[in-house]
Amino acid sequence: MPPAAAILAAYARARWLAARLNSRARIEAWQQRRLRDFLNRRITAVDAYRDQAGRPLGTYPTLDKTTMMARFERYNTLRLEAAAARAAWQAGQAPPGFAIGASTGTSGNRGYYVISDAERHAWLGVILARGLPGFWRQRLRLAVMLPANSRLYDAANESGRLALRFFDLNAGVESQAATVEAWQPDVLIAPPKVLRLLADRDSALAPAHVFSGAEVLDPIDRAIVEARFSCVVREIYMATEGLFAVACPHGRLHLLEDHVLFEWDDADGAGGLKAPVITDFTRRHQIMLRYRMNDLLELDSQACPCGSSFTAVRAVAGRLDDVFRLNTAAGGRIAVTPDVIRNAVVDASPRIDDFRVVQSAPDRVELSLPRSCAAELGAAKCSLAALFDRLGAAVMLTAEPAELPPPGPGKLRRVRRTCA
Repeated sequence: MPPAAAILAAYARARWLAARLNSRARIEAWQQRRLRDFLNRRITAVDAYRDQAGRPLGTYPTLDKTTMMARFERYNTLRLEAAAARAAWQAGQAPPGFAIGASTGTSGNRGYYVISDAERHAWLGVILARGLPGFWRQRLRLAVMLPANSRLYDAANESGRLALRFFDLNAGVESQAATVEAWQPDVLIAPPKVLRLLADRDSALAPAHVFSGAEVLDPIDRAIVEARFSCVVREIYMATEGLFAVACPHGRLHLLEDHVLFEWDDADGAGGLKAPVITDFTRRHQIMLRYRMNDLLELDSQACPCGSSFTAVRAVAGRLDDVFRLNTAAGGRIAVTPDVIRNAVVDASPRIDDFRVVQSAPDRVELSLPRSCAAELGAAKCSLAALFDRLGAAVMLTAEPAELPPPGPGKLRRVRRTCA
């Protein structure tokens, strides 16, 4: 099937499913039918599940990135080892009909993925159906700003209705910002830190649609970007492991439960936050079966004004490996999630527009504010100290103004744990 036809077919199917799956009962029935087919017929295409067809979902072991990358060849139909996938990705080459991509390596090691052209076209069709349902009415200019080119977005140029340009953040955020401004896109997809930089610049950039992806969208960035561009910033929750959620026109993320079954782990010390364990029953060439993500999500039980019955996500709150593990006065440890720390800082003053909080040891936390917010440093430190006191944490908290680094190609993590 020609790429444009494949993308439009995926778009139409996603629109049809969104209308048909209009209740939780229908969504769950659909998932169970697709899951049965996936477990009975699809998973045996890879060596890891060669003789394991048809078992109940809960009997398959969960796996994570470390496990998958250690034996990557057992989880993809091309039988590519991780080293071969890395070499192909670095060379910008892949077997015909496939793309190979990589994560940013924020947690220390890159993850790789193998996706067929058919799957790539299907993903783009879903993004368009959820994010730009009227894209076919006019030709749109779409700018994608990411630290590494994704063949997924290349498919946009094959749709016949989108003119896409990719802007590599590894070439320098400032220089790429000027190029984007000159091109004047209608649709802008970029990490929150880049959207924030563009919003702070004095330019005529005026996209009609703004999408955030690749890292956590903090409320302080959302407010500034939405005020600057006069539109709702909509998130695309996508990772090396797949496409998982796209925000509706009201700005609320909805899980792609027509493509993925989500199980939920109650992460240690995460309060009401959940860590997703995903089974993507649409993948054919890299099997994602009970794969545990490293993200923490806050689910939203309230009905969305858009009317969708797909589960809503209030926020992607942070990463599991950035949950602080702090000493207590009683000699134990207490966990504090990134969103709680983030709120303690930004709630101290409405003038705080950037910060960093780093746990460098079990008993040490360092707070930094930009020099432009130096007057708010005392309030932010008091707010954070009060939080730790309420939780019974015994830590040395230091605070200082600093020249916070400008946006770079790597992920921005305002709350970060660097110790074991």
